[in-house]
Amino acid sequence: MEIFLYLLIFIMGTFFGSFFTLAVYRIPLKQDILYTHSYCPKCKHKLNILDLFPVFSYIFLRGKCRYCGNKIRIRYLILEILSGLAFLLYALSLKFNFMYLEIYKIIKFSFGILYFVSLFIIAGIDKENKNIQKSLLIYGFIISIVYIIYVCTNNLKVVYSYTIYLFIMLILIIINEILVHKYNKNNYIIQILTLCTYIIIFNNIISLILSLILTAIIIILKYIINKIKKKKEKISIGFYLCVINIICIIITNFIFIAILR
Repeated sequence: MEIFLYLLIFIMGTFFGSFFTLAVYRIPLKQDILYTHSYCPKCKHKLNILDLFPVFSYIFLRGKCRYCGNKIRIRYLILEILSGLAFLLYALSLKFNFMYLEIYKIIKFSFGILYFVSLFIIAGIDKENKNIQKSLLIYGFIISIVYIIYVCTNNLKVVYSYTIYLFIMLILIIINEILVHKYNKNNYIIQILTLCTYIIIFNNIISLILSLILTAIIIILKYIINKIKKKKEKISIGFYLCVINIICIIITNFIFIAILR
């Protein structure tokens, strides 16, 4: 039964991964991501239900659109698989037990998924456009409020620190919006600082510091490689920060389980 549960979680993760690819493509174009039917970005043909099964549809269609024959980017398949694995590993790291599903673990898993959704989409868009969308930061701010309300119902002592983080995040979002109206351009540094505050809310300062250190190492190596290749490229800090933080959360959970044993 546990294997069946984890298989369902993996499949759920792949469907979320399919949604991430859609969101990464549409959000920068300011297109609807919830109600507009999925379509091929090349020929604009609406996709059939058989075209929308994560992983399997890509394999059966041999990586091509059923209607126009254009190749489907391999990143779609990779993101679906990675998303499924992330969901599966996160569930395993919480030590889900099908026979004894505890309410607090279900709630923690649900908040974790909401958090992962934002990080996956932020990472995808930042990788493609070197920009963190305001709508995603606002989404993060909203679920942060819900998460803080839940945490504070169990431990009122943390309400002050969480309120400070939430206030900082709100101020940073407002500052970025002011700069957009004034200069018609997002401030990437402010966006990264907002993302960092968001990470603290759902994790802690230690997790953020670890994620920043690992991100800095990767960025330095990337910068050196670009210098050697004489390649000018803006490095996606948000992409690496999001991906590393997801990995850090999962590994930290596994370490915590090992310590408890």
